[in-house]
Amino acid sequence: MSLRMKSLLLAALLVLAPVASADPARIERLTDLLVQAIPMGSIFETLANEDPNWPMQENPGAVSKAQLGCLRGELSASGYRRAKRAEVAEYAGRHADLLDQDIRVLSEGGAFLMGKLMLAGVEQERTGVPVSEAEVMGQATPEQLIAFMSFMTAPEFGPLRRLAGIGNAFDVGASAEENEASGEAAGSDMATRAMLRAMSACEVSTSVLFQ
Repeated sequence: MSLRMKSLLLAALLVLAPVASADPARIERLTDLLVQAIPMGSIFETLANEDPNWPMQENPGAVSKAQLGCLRGELSASGYRRAKRAEVAEYAGRHADLLDQDIRVLSEGGAFLMGKLMLAGVEQERTGVPVSEAEVMGQATPEQLIAFMSFMTAPEFGPLRRLAGIGNAFDVGASAEENEASGEAAGSDMATRAMLRAMSACEVSTSVLFQ
């Protein structure tokens, strides 16, 4: 075998190795934890239950009945998880070496607290009744708080935060008001991306957004 052929074979093995080690069980586990941490599907279903025309409630005539049903399906809890699993599988192909640490930090409290805070924030927006962040955080154990803070701030979890959709929304050096605004912006961005993904899957033209 020529030296060039050996080099090409080695390069191929290095590319394939991470994909092979990203076993389905870990992909499923990480998907479940991310859905718990960022429960967009559950939030969408709450909105859907309140309005039969959601997410096209402001312009219900812009899509067909079939398209509306498709959009609601893609934005359901199961539809959101399906989309997130595809993202996790792609992530696992590039970051197989990070899966164990990602699963650990989320399972030890990162997913639990993040999900609680997101749902509390959404409930506050829906009802107008203030929610105490301290009260939500007080439901966690010290170990869960440590895991949550690691997930939100530690450099090694940067790729995981990007996968979750929150990026660097939380900054320990920022004020509570700044972090709240940053979190709201991240949530809005996630919702927009989910909607656009659903529109693509359901063959709904983006022109309906501007009618």
